[in-house]
Amino acid sequence: MKRTKIEQLLVVIAWAGLIGGTLFTVLFSKGILESNIEMAFPQAILTFVGGIGASVVGWAVLLQIISISDRIRNIENHLKGSI
Repeated sequence: MKRTKIEQLLVVIAWAGLIGGTLFTVLFSKGILESNIEMAFPQAILTFVGGIGASVVGWAVLLQIISISDRIRNIENHLKGSI
């Protein structure tokens, strides 16, 4: 299926956000663990889970928007063909 430039850009942003967010979260959590502050382990775990969750949710939302756009385009094409 042919996608518009905006849809292609959204796909790239979604994947970059997932990969970049995951890497940033891992490095940030590692930094918290290595800081040797009090209660570093629970804070690092909470940061890791929250960061990964936010990355996955953002990725899923953007891909769902693309999927909805594809469905709408299919419906439009079907309606144009039936007229």
